[in-house]
Amino acid sequence: MLLLERLVEMSEYLTVNEAALELNITATSIYKIVNHEDPSKQLEPVNRTTYKGDGGYRFHREEVERIKPSYVRDDLTSSQAAERIGRSKTFIQTLLKEGVIPYYEDDFRGKRTFFIKEEHLQKYELSNINSGKYDTSYDKKTGVYLFQPFIKDGVTARVVEMNRINRYKMDIVLQTGTESRFSYVEAVKDGWVPSFTIDQKKPISTYGYARFEFPIPATLDSMIYVIIEEFYKQVGPLNIRISVTEKLIVEIKKSVLSGILPTTHPDMIDKLKLFITSGEIITKFDGTLIDTGLSPITFYLPEQRKMELIEKADRAGVSLQVLLETLLTTNN
Repeated sequence: MLLLERLVEMSEYLTVNEAALELNITATSIYKIVNHEDPSKQLEPVNRTTYKGDGGYRFHREEVERIKPSYVRDDLTSSQAAERIGRSKTFIQTLLKEGVIPYYEDDFRGKRTFFIKEEHLQKYELSNINSGKYDTSYDKKTGVYLFQPFIKDGVTARVVEMNRINRYKMDIVLQTGTESRFSYVEAVKDGWVPSFTIDQKKPISTYGYARFEFPIPATLDSMIYVIIEEFYKQVGPLNIRISVTEKLIVEIKKSVLSGILPTTHPDMIDKLKLFITSGEIITKFDGTLIDTGLSPITFYLPEQRKMELIEKADRAGVSLQVLLETLLTTNN
């Protein structure tokens, strides 16, 4: 009789699988937080000492509700917001950094996380209907790239939007100086042709990017667009990242712009130096080096310490490189 009463009593509590479902985590994660080193973050079972004989841990519902805010939120993480609008997490974080979308920061699942309220993301979506599905600056299928110039009867148009609808379909929009907008499909039918084409080029393996933050150009013949064209021609689309918010942000791998010299392209070099925010512009005998300004460093740690850092990076959801950069910045 006592055994039956015990079973009835235990059935009134949540099992490991039920608690995992409530917290939207795996059963394996439940075992981890049961033994969390921080008591305030532990999920305390009612049968810690007898769970083996009871057929597993059981949890009081109030205990699961207590810890729930650390694992379940109504607000969106930056990853969830990115998935919602079909953009990359980097794109969303750029919007947050520049104050385009309000956010707050809090502990979530063991790490500091950015949160966005549903109404704020909806407001952004309504204000940026043509923001597109994914960060896209190059379409391998057509060879078209963002800001590419097209010509017809002496008139120039430029690609101003590239929105990937799905893996097979791209919505590409061109614009003339008179602000007349039309699709790439219409442009091809009407006889518009690219001013020039580019080679894809191989990915550059060096770490990091130099970063430029340009103002949004006021005209289609702006020097800023000419600079981006040169990036595409000499460096290739696989080594360039572009995002458009309140600014035109261009990131480029370490590379040399051959033939771009102070004697031949003074205005372009002045603009490069003016708008670079991370990296260096270095004049060489045969061109201009865009350097990331990053240098490698080698140091040695005990294996245990190394594993601790790797685990800490995993918990934070970042690379070891980013973790170390953050620690150094914090200490300074």
